[in-house]
Amino acid sequence: MNSSSLRIWRIALVCTTVFVGILLIKRVSIHLVSMPIADREIFFSAGCNVSDVQFSLPVDVSASLHEYRDSARAVEDVLQEQDAAVAHAAAPLRSDNKRGVYLNPQKAGDDRFLIETLERLTSSSGNALVFDVKGSRVFFSSTSSIAKEKGIEMPLFELANVLSLARQKGVYTIARLVAAKDAGFGSRESSAQIRHPQTGVSVGYEWVDLGSPSVLEYNRQVIRDLAAAGVDEINLDYIRYPTEYAQWQIGLGREEKVEHIEAFIRMARATIDEYGPQTKLGISTYAILGWHYDLHVQILGQDIVKFAPLVDVISPMAYPQTFAAGAYYNPAVDPGSRSYYLVYRTMLGYADLLDPEHHSKLRPWLQAYFMTDTQLKDEMRAVYDAGLCGFTFWSAGNVYHHVYRTMPTVDIPERCLENL
Repeated sequence: MNSSSLRIWRIALVCTTVFVGILLIKRVSIHLVSMPIADREIFFSAGCNVSDVQFSLPVDVSASLHEYRDSARAVEDVLQEQDAAVAHAAAPLRSDNKRGVYLNPQKAGDDRFLIETLERLTSSSGNALVFDVKGSRVFFSSTSSIAKEKGIEMPLFELANVLSLARQKGVYTIARLVAAKDAGFGSRESSAQIRHPQTGVSVGYEWVDLGSPSVLEYNRQVIRDLAAAGVDEINLDYIRYPTEYAQWQIGLGREEKVEHIEAFIRMARATIDEYGPQTKLGISTYAILGWHYDLHVQILGQDIVKFAPLVDVISPMAYPQTFAAGAYYNPAVDPGSRSYYLVYRTMLGYADLLDPEHHSKLRPWLQAYFMTDTQLKDEMRAVYDAGLCGFTFWSAGNVYHHVYRTMPTVDIPERCLENL
């Protein structure tokens, strides 16, 4: 039954209740007539004019109807409010205007800490929660046969519980899935390891090859569970090649790296589309790509220009501390503080790389650790000044009291307040 028909039935039910009351009081009979409405046939007579349905009453009853009309109109007002709420819920969910914090799996499994985080977050103008679902282990009860077979499932929280508590507070959920840095799977499945294409020598088990069939299938099973559970967004982190090895050890060129990563992203996209098409797909990327693109794509394989059409969110890790001290910022020339400028310039650099249709997909990670209140405010203002609307704060220790304190003090642009 569609929403329009449902509304008609609700109105009819209210009017029927009114008329039954009148009949009991006046002891009169009303001749019922059949009346088609849309694709439904309902039986009433004409007169109780409540928008879509009309009823007529004998003269001796019509006077009594006046005392019920105010309540009928009140019901109509309630129905209109409900319809507006349904329309709002059906509107496309934005992912770019989310302001959130990250929790590690232990904290996500601590109900007291989780509830406190959600309460403090929402009271501080925040509306998103990032939590780990997979690293070197799967952190929730999964149906993945590979995770169970390899003994790499380590449930630390109930996924349904996290989603339920977040939804009760109107918080957008982001499941962080570590893709390539996976010692749990790499140590148990040698075919998953990154190997030199000519020598076959592995770089070790800490990192896996994102184009490997075994890696693709294992992660597909985990992503399937997340999408089916209704997570709002899945963020792929460590969606790159390692930087701690010499490039000759890896033995792959730019195109091969990009191709392998693209295969992983396409797998994630297809799995989400099949099992939970409302779930968004995001990737976390290096901030330096916004400054020196070609050089770092060669090393990382993070070709965001090529990946942008496949994802809903691109999250540069714009942490000021990761930029070399004394470099990238000149206070005599560059606007604002160092914390402001490094975030601002990173996001402008990303925007310059992407087609305009993908600009709204940018939602950076911001640094919450080792930051003063002023520096936190500068980071947030930099995001807004760059024309963007959202961000997620990272603190490995999940310490956010200063974030909760400063977020409400930074004005949110009007453009960012639609479809929260």
